[in-house]
Amino acid sequence: MSTTSRSPEATEQERPVIRTSSRSGLADSALGTRNLMTIAALAVVSMILLVPLNYLAPAAGASRDAVLLGCAIMGLWLVPFLLPATVVRRPGAVMIAALLMGIMSVFTTPTGPAAIVGTLIGGVFVEVPLALMLYRKWTWWSFLISAATFGLLNGIMYVSVMSASAGMASASAGVVIAVVSALVGGGLTIVLTRLLNRAGVGIDHRATGRA
Repeated sequence: MSTTSRSPEATEQERPVIRTSSRSGLADSALGTRNLMTIAALAVVSMILLVPLNYLAPAAGASRDAVLLGCAIMGLWLVPFLLPATVVRRPGAVMIAALLMGIMSVFTTPTGPAAIVGTLIGGVFVEVPLALMLYRKWTWWSFLISAATFGLLNGIMYVSVMSASAGMASASAGVVIAVVSALVGGGLTIVLTRLLNRAGVGIDHRATGRA
């Protein structure tokens, strides 16, 4: 009985070739159909908050107290921008949502086309801290860092309109209030995300040890 030996080249040729589509990587990104639909849905629902906030925003610069009140509700501004990050957890999810919210705000708020610039700036304030962590930290504390950054930078922008007349003490108080409010908003967003996970929206990353 004779045995035949096969060369490595012949064995390699007989192995089945498994080809993977480049679309598999896209499907898992923020541009994947499922993730993109989730981002769009979150952007639409977030307009419930953004529309009234945009009507209130012009009054925030009317007086010192109005500016401080605007800083106090910073957490409400944060929720629409942070929610895509906590639910979808993909690079670019926040910026896509910010762009969609900006486009819708053009037609639903008095801000007009400038709304797109405003929402993109808000998206950058949330997205950049996550990007600096190389999108490897999708945890409650990383989301709170984004929340604090959002509150800090927006707070500085808010109080810049009153610092000259109200003094540095009031301006500093406004920034602190904005950061605290944003942190509270970040905590509420994390709780809301867990409720959405239980309802089947997004993925409950706590089950995989990533929360």
